[in-house]
Amino acid sequence: MTITRIAAAMLGIGLLASPGMARAEEITIGFTAALSGDFAAFGLNMRKGLDLAVEALNKKGGNTYKIDAVDDRGEAREGVLIAQRFCSDKNVDVVMGYSFSSIALAAIPVFNECKLPVLASAVTSPALSNVSPYFRRNVLTDAVQGAMMGDYAAKTLGLKQIYVLNQQDDYGIGVAKAFSEAAEKDGATIVGTESYLLGSKDFRTLLTKVRAAKPDAIFIGGFYTEAAKIAEQARALGIKAQLLSTDGALNVELMKLGRGAVEGMIVYGMFDPAVATPATEGFLTAYKATFKEDPSAWAALGYDAGMALGAAVELAAKDGPVTRESLNTAFGKLKDVPGVTGPTTFDASGDRAGALYFLEVKDGTFGLAPKQP
Repeated sequence: MTITRIAAAMLGIGLLASPGMARAEEITIGFTAALSGDFAAFGLNMRKGLDLAVEALNKKGGNTYKIDAVDDRGEAREGVLIAQRFCSDKNVDVVMGYSFSSIALAAIPVFNECKLPVLASAVTSPALSNVSPYFRRNVLTDAVQGAMMGDYAAKTLGLKQIYVLNQQDDYGIGVAKAFSEAAEKDGATIVGTESYLLGSKDFRTLLTKVRAAKPDAIFIGGFYTEAAKIAEQARALGIKAQLLSTDGALNVELMKLGRGAVEGMIVYGMFDPAVATPATEGFLTAYKATFKEDPSAWAALGYDAGMALGAAVELAAKDGPVTRESLNTAFGKLKDVPGVTGPTTFDASGDRAGALYFLEVKDGTFGLAPKQP
């Protein structure tokens, strides 16, 4: 299809401009993530951010964008079926979303067959690096984020005795490994490690071991659901250690589930609505007006993914009709696309570089931790 070039800034975030015109076409985004169940917050927030980006792109006129959203329910089998559906629908130009690395990994062979580009925003497993020429993500990998948190814990916070807990899956194992290696390199001691199954409710037996080790910090490599329960049960057992967790815990649901027990917990993420910059101002205003809440990091990443798509479409259109293949090539050529989580450039492995904020729960909300690297 041929695409009208988009020619201005959206909500304070600029796209490449071009005086040339082409016949307007409709770009269809196949969006899939866990949109129901215990972990729906990731997918629902990404979708909100993407919705806002699509609205901004469509307001410019000419080229139009629409979203075909499907709930994968957090199931790999469902993810493969959805990938097959998107592949067979010739109107789908790109796939976005994904809450779980395992589901993206299961679906990628399908996308390879039909050469359908994927831009994911919440899957962080190192196993996805260089996994396919058609896969990219605008979120940092666990190897990068976990190491940054390990450095932060040991160097910035000066923590010496750390107990590591992680969920038993690609995400939890990968981030715990990166955290532990970095923390030990910086002089901390990992006094114990334990894993737990996603969906676990009772951590008291595990936490009894933690209490006996007398750590000054506990790193929880997992999602907000389990992090909240671990915090509650740890405090009930009299454990006063500093609680640390991941971007998987960076969700307002953490405070709803953990209540006062998560006060003081430090997590990390690529976005903080309290940090105003020229790039974020318009996004924050539009998001709050639309959804009556502050945007999460996942909403910000979903928004930036949408704006990166707009830039890629514009770039692909310079060379003629926009196809799945030309759009995929354009993604690889993007350079420093401005965004609310920082500039987006994809390296040869499909990954993106970037910075992290370290955020602390204070008075029931996330804010910048007093100590930053």
